[in-house]
Amino acid sequence: WTCARAAHSNATKPSVAAAKVVSVPSDKKPADESRLIRRVPLPSTSAQILARMQAAVAEKKNKKPPSGLLWSCMENMKTDWSLAKKMANKMLDPKYTLSQFNHDLSAFPELNLYLLDEKTSSAGGSATNMSSGRTIGDEYQRTVGAFFAIYWMLRLDIDGKEGFANGVDESWTPISLTDKNDMRVTQPEKRIAFQNNAKWDFFRKLLMDAGLIEEKKSGGFFKSTTKIQVNEKRLVSLLALTAIHDIMKMAMILPEVQKEHEPYHGYASGDVIGDHDHALSYVMDHYPDMLPSFKDLEPAEKRSVQFTQCNLCFNHGWFVQAEAPPGAIFTKFREALIRDHKSQIGQQDVALYFVHWLTDLAGAEPTPLAGCEKFVTKFPLPVLNSFLRSFEFVEKIATQTETGVMEEYLQMRWSEHTPSMGTVPIGDSAIAKMRLLCMAQMNAPAVLRDFNDLADEDREVLSVEMARTGCVGQSFSSNLVPKEVSERLEGPAFLVYYGPAFLQNLGNDVPVKRLSVLAEIYRCARE
Repeated sequence: WTCARAAHSNATKPSVAAAKVVSVPSDKKPADESRLIRRVPLPSTSAQILARMQAAVAEKKNKKPPSGLLWSCMENMKTDWSLAKKMANKMLDPKYTLSQFNHDLSAFPELNLYLLDEKTSSAGGSATNMSSGRTIGDEYQRTVGAFFAIYWMLRLDIDGKEGFANGVDESWTPISLTDKNDMRVTQPEKRIAFQNNAKWDFFRKLLMDAGLIEEKKSGGFFKSTTKIQVNEKRLVSLLALTAIHDIMKMAMILPEVQKEHEPYHGYASGDVIGDHDHALSYVMDHYPDMLPSFKDLEPAEKRSVQFTQCNLCFNHGWFVQAEAPPGAIFTKFREALIRDHKSQIGQQDVALYFVHWLTDLAGAEPTPLAGCEKFVTKFPLPVLNSFLRSFEFVEKIATQTETGVMEEYLQMRWSEHTPSMGTVPIGDSAIAKMRLLCMAQMNAPAVLRDFNDLADEDREVLSVEMARTGCVGQSFSSNLVPKEVSERLEGPAFLVYYGPAFLQNLGNDVPVKRLSVLAEIYRCARE
C-alpha cells in the first residue's frame, strides 16, 4: 500500500511523519518504484481499524440485510462533521496545505472500507477482491486522487494549477515547472503544456454552476470588490460523495436485494448487486443508515448525491462532436430526470454530476501525489477543453428540451471556432453545417467549403437528415432547417457511428468525396 516516500520526507511534516516506512526485500521490489513514491501513506489509525474489520470478516456473525459485513464494519462509525466543515471553510486558505487536507480525510469513516482486501478474509489470499478487478491499494490511491483533484480545482488562484498539473514534491509543496527536462516529474513537457493551455476558467465555471463556490460582492456604491467563497454545505456534500462513491468495489460488502425491493435495476430478490454504482444506489435508496457520511446530509443534498450514481446513458463524445441527433444523446438523460427523480433535479445538480465525473477521472491513476496524471499526461487536452466548454450547455437539460440544448451548443461552437467561420449560418442547411463543423474539427474549413460543391441531391439529403431530432414533437428553429423537417416532425433520426472520424481522417480523399459517401449512407438508411 504505502511506499518509501516517508523515508525521503521531512520528519516534521504531519501526515508523512506518521507513516510507517515499509521495508521491501530487494527481490520483491516493484518494477516501478517511482510510481509507488507518488502514492500517499495510509493513515496512522489503519492498523487498529483493520484488526477490527478482520475480526468481523472472520466471525461472519452479522447476517443483517442487505450486507452483514458492511453493517459490522460501519458499526459505531460516525462522520466527523465538524472536521468536514472545517475542511470546506479552510479550502481557500493559502495556509491550508495538501498534507493537512490529506490528514483531515479521516473525517469520513467509509474510507476505511478500502482496507477490505482478500487477505482480510483468508490467509494468503490475493489482494484483488474488488468488483472492478483492481487492487485494493490502487483503489484507495484513486479515491485520494479524486479528493486531491477537488482540492486543487478549488484553489486555482492559489496553488491549484501547479498541483493539478505537476503534483507535489517530498515536502508536499506544489511543483513549479519551467524546464521541459525537469527530472522531478514524468513527462514535464506535457505538464508544462497542460498548465499553460488548459481552460482553467471552464473549471471555475463548472464549480460555480454546481454551487460549490460563489461570488460575494462587497464595498460601496462607487467601488466594490468581488471575492470567491466556498459554499460549505455544498462542498461537504461533494467530499462525502467522494468518500463513498467507490466503496462497493469491495466485493465482500456488496448488498443483496431484499424481497420488498425487487426488481432493482434488473436484480431479483436474493441477487447480489454486482454493479458497484447500482449497489451504492441500493444502499442509499433503502439503507442510508449504513453510510454515516450520507445519512446526515440534508434531503436536497442527498438527492443531488444520489443523482451522481444514475446511469444516464449519456455519451459525451456524441454531444461535443455532434455525432448524434439530440434524441440519441439526451432522451435517456431526460427520462432519468423526470421518471427517476420526479423533476427535482436542477441545473446545479447536473453540474455537480459533472464535477464528480471530472474529479473521479482526474484521480484515475493511483499516483495522487503526482497530480492529475490521467488528464495531464494521458488525455488529449483539446478533448478535455471541449468537454469543459460543453458542461454549461448539458446542465440546461434540466430545464430545456433536448433539441433546444443542442441548438444552443451548435451555435456556440460555430461562433467560437478558430479560425472564424463568420456569422452563425441560417437557412435550410444551417444545422447540417454546424454539425459538420463539430464532426470535422480541424478539417472543418475544408469540409464546409466542399459542402457547397456537393451535388444538389446530396446537399439536400444531408440538410434534411442531419436536421432531424429524434425527439417527439421537437424541431430545431424553423430558420435553420428545411421546411419539410420543421413542418413534418417525422423520424427516425439516424446516428452514423464514426461519422466524425470519417471526416477527421480524410487520407487521400477530397472532402467532397467523403461528404458524398455520408449522404449516400443517410439515403440508404432512409430507403
